[in-house]
Amino acid sequence: MSNHSDAVKIRRGFIGTSLLAALCLTASVARGADYGRVSGSVLDSQGNPLMGATVLIEGPLQAAAYSFQPTIERILTDAHGKFTAGHLMPGWYSLRVISATRIPALHDGVHIEAGQTAQEKFVLSDIFAPLHFQLPPAHLATWGDDWKWVLRTSASTRPVMRFQKAPKALAKTDALPLPASQRLIGMMPGSTRREALESDAGMGSVLAYLRPLSADADMLVAGEMTADGSQTSSLATAFRKHLINGDPEELTLVMHQLNLGDGTPFVNGEGSQAQALSASYSQTRRLSDSVTVTSGIELDYLNAGSGAMTVHPHVKLEYQQNPSNTFAIRFGTGGPESSSSLIERVGDLNAFPRITVRGDHPHLEKMNHAEVSFDRKMGKTSRAQLAVYRDDFENTAVWGIGTPGALAWLAGSVLPNAHVNGVTVNAGNYGSSGVRAVYMRSIGNRIEAAVVYTTGSALVVRHSEFPAGAMQGNLREILSNDRSQSVAGKISARVPMSRTEVTTSYQWIERGRVTGLDPFGQASLQLEPYLGIQIRQPLPTLAFFPAHIEALADFRNLLAQGYVPASQGGDRLILTPAYRSFRGGFSVQF
Repeated sequence: MSNHSDAVKIRRGFIGTSLLAALCLTASVARGADYGRVSGSVLDSQGNPLMGATVLIEGPLQAAAYSFQPTIERILTDAHGKFTAGHLMPGWYSLRVISATRIPALHDGVHIEAGQTAQEKFVLSDIFAPLHFQLPPAHLATWGDDWKWVLRTSASTRPVMRFQKAPKALAKTDALPLPASQRLIGMMPGSTRREALESDAGMGSVLAYLRPLSADADMLVAGEMTADGSQTSSLATAFRKHLINGDPEELTLVMHQLNLGDGTPFVNGEGSQAQALSASYSQTRRLSDSVTVTSGIELDYLNAGSGAMTVHPHVKLEYQQNPSNTFAIRFGTGGPESSSSLIERVGDLNAFPRITVRGDHPHLEKMNHAEVSFDRKMGKTSRAQLAVYRDDFENTAVWGIGTPGALAWLAGSVLPNAHVNGVTVNAGNYGSSGVRAVYMRSIGNRIEAAVVYTTGSALVVRHSEFPAGAMQGNLREILSNDRSQSVAGKISARVPMSRTEVTTSYQWIERGRVTGLDPFGQASLQLEPYLGIQIRQPLPTLAFFPAHIEALADFRNLLAQGYVPASQGGDRLILTPAYRSFRGGFSVQF
């Protein structure tokens, strides 16, 4: 009886353990059901597996909560020429395979479905395929010059066992192939109607060179000058590493030479020429499969007679509860979420705080930003975000255009803006708290749309005239900090045949506001106040000039909305959160 009882207990324990394992397996499969996979093999033309080939995976079209730009992942093939990539969002991807001494191969339109694995096979031809090589006769005691010739020419016919006697040469042969270097020439002439410096995709003539240093590190060197060649110029260097393992680090240093106005002296009597320095460092660490931390610091320094400096530490904690839900806590603005193209990376390096003066001393606008956000994917094509934020502004910059009398009344707090024949006025400090709600959706493979609703506080013109007894030079005498709201919509479309990219957006702001709402959120979503249109048109590639040429046109505040009048006596002053502007030009990348 005892033996029988023990056997029953063993069987019951085995059954319970099996049920528990089955439940765990079912839960694991359910959690991964929203993801897809892609796997495949890379072979040479003789059917031999290629080890160490680089597979670049790009997509899907809508990759991040704040951006419509694609993402790129790099993986390497194993000893059998196999590769596998998991945790891919459903959508359309492009796969490119590169390997040393091989002609790259591209598979476009690879569809990834939730819970499914797409299979792809690549065959890479040798770059010396048109030539014919033959191994030396096997009976030779030494291969001599024939060995050297085979080693120099055809990788597919190398006798690897003999080659192992030369460790240095082996290390060189097995080195991972590097991505191709990129070069950019961007020409953006025309009226800018913007402040002297801000994050922008090109304000004049840009020269940039991106050089891979290893399989997971690169360096970007860029130089920029404005259209007239005298107002501003910049020289930037950015170094990135650990790009493949998911924990990237980036160090950036930018030097600016500025002209802040036509001979405008500061309190010490020095002219308007100024030098500026921007330095930043950021790093990302994946603490677990669901928790990621990004932290860093940014420093901006201006030397214009007397110095002005701002320091911005930033940190972001992101928790992915499941493939559909993501929570994030952020303090500080930090850099952009991602930059997919070289011209956008160069534009990010142009960023510098808006410059104002107060009491004839230079100051830098500063914003301390904090927010808590929740993102949710709703199906394969939609995403929603809800965020609660807090902004504290120091030395707020307000744009304006005014007559000499009105500007004389603001003496000591106004800085000429040569780009627009206008001025930048220091409006002091204020705070804003509010909510941002975003809904984004992909329509087919070529159209993305977004709708944004924001509440918060903005500076509003309270009096149409400076009140009697107002302190001279203090713009806040006519401004108040009032609760506000805004609604914005954005559509991005790609025309199939011509490959034209058109982005149209409109942001409505309540009347009388001279500052926008939630500038960090609007910048992340690439939104500008009022009506804006951006057009990118790739041009045909010329056989004698192998480069990617793109024509660009950027229209902002087309309807000239948001110009708020104020006056001092008979002198008129107009303030606005956004100038009307047009910029156009070409970018050449090779």
